[in-house]
Amino acid sequence: MEIKKVMYYNTVPQFLKPKLNYFARDFLNDYFDQVEDIEAGSNFEVEVEYEGDLEVYFVKFIFSKKGGGVFSGNSENELDIYCNYELSATVILE
Repeated sequence: MEIKKVMYYNTVPQFLKPKLNYFARDFLNDYFDQVEDIEAGSNFEVEVEYEGDLEVYFVKFIFSKKGGGVFSGNSENELDIYCNYELSATVILE
């Protein structure tokens, strides 16, 4: 799976955007097998702590796999990234 598009929320400071991109790539590297194995229309959640030079980021990932029912299914593979308990970005994957 590859990153197709990243949508940042308005409250995200400019300095945090590269970190969110890193978190998304790290998620794909670390959890690729689990994401590939879940059923269409299902979700996968994981929380990770990242330590920087002087800061700690508490990151929660919620991956929603494409597919499922007509009305309740996901139209695309999406990864929501919560950083320090705030929804910061949605990543569309292909």
